[in-house]
Amino acid sequence: MVESADATKTVINCEPTIDISAALALYEHLAAAISSGHEVVINAGDVTRADAAILQVFTAFMLESKAQELSVTWDSVSEAFYNAAKLLGLVDVLDLPARD
Repeated sequence: MVESADATKTVINCEPTIDISAALALYEHLAAAISSGHEVVINAGDVTRADAAILQVFTAFMLESKAQELSVTWDSVSEAFYNAAKLLGLVDVLDLPARD
């Protein structure tokens, strides 16, 4: 995960393969994003593989961000990420952009 921040938003850029080995780092980045109170932009456009552990971390983040009325948007979502979320029934919870 690569995180960048400015005065108004935090950007989370996902690595191509995000699995359980990246879950703790992702959790820490997302927790920091919530703490900042800034808008969060997630780029998952390069993801070729995302496992259930990562999708669980993103789900917890989305639920917490909604509870705190924090703005979260997806800049880009790869087919692989979208399909993994769809397989687990998490497209709506993650508020992923609609596919054609």
